[in-house]
Amino acid sequence: MRVLVTGITGFAGPFVAAALRARGDDVHGLVRGGPARVAEAGAGLLGIGVHDGDLEDAAGFARLVADLAPDAIVHLAGFSFVPDGERDPHAAYRVNLGGTLAVLAAVRTHAPRARLVVASSSSVYGAGGTRSLALDEEAPLRPLTVYGASKAAADVAADQWARAYDLDVVRARPFNHTGPGQAPTFVASALARQIAVVEAGKAAVVRIGNMDPVRDFSDVRDVAAGYVALLERGRAGEAYNLCSGEGASVADVLAILRTHARVPVRVHVDPALRRDKDLERLVGSHARVTRDTGWRPRIPLTETLGALLDYWRARV
Repeated sequence: MRVLVTGITGFAGPFVAAALRARGDDVHGLVRGGPARVAEAGAGLLGIGVHDGDLEDAAGFARLVADLAPDAIVHLAGFSFVPDGERDPHAAYRVNLGGTLAVLAAVRTHAPRARLVVASSSSVYGAGGTRSLALDEEAPLRPLTVYGASKAAADVAADQWARAYDLDVVRARPFNHTGPGQAPTFVASALARQIAVVEAGKAAVVRIGNMDPVRDFSDVRDVAAGYVALLERGRAGEAYNLCSGEGASVADVLAILRTHARVPVRVHVDPALRRDKDLERLVGSHARVTRDTGWRPRIPLTETLGALLDYWRARV
């Protein structure tokens, strides 16, 4: 199967590409940034065809789809950091909604029989959740952030285009995922990096904001396997949560990381690091994806966080 992956150089992209290659697929990736960036990406993604392109150039992306004639597309490209959306709402909608529309239009015109997996986000649920229950896919979409709203708009657009134009679209709603390679702007990676810095004797304390929010953390390798499972066995037109089904507070993540630390770790709570309108709890149910595809998370959080800390030790 020939599979085109947008966002292949992002956090989850290389893991998705590796999972697709492992099952024998002909994998291609969209890389933004010109020839030098394409060459760099190609050196890091051996055996994968990399193509220069930008979803903001919808016509150029359509030409790529026409030339490649993919059997499937995994659309991962987009804004992924919540504060970025608050700083530039227009860019968040342009990238997350506009980019998804460019992919949908290219598929409709040039690959109408291709399966399209669209990466949405658990942020689409926002205030639609409850404090105690795990969210299923029927929960209302009530995003609280610009990022969440831009992802919800893309999610709804993908559903509408699938129904209106008879496209084979599956929407994935991944919850928080972490692991080696994640940028230090995300909470688990930020904490792991700081502990590695403390271990190296380059800092005295770990700084943290609000430790109370509860999130559903999965390993990026499990989430990548989830995208592939949806590509293979997801039901057209459905939305699927990719999650662990278990909640862990930021304090829990820090506590697990401290068990892996090689030195005692002092912590300083910094009010400046707190986010406005932070949800108390966002935990999902993976019952639907498990029922339809057999996918379920495999890697325990303590193993994920240990690997993440090792990743930062190698770089610090």
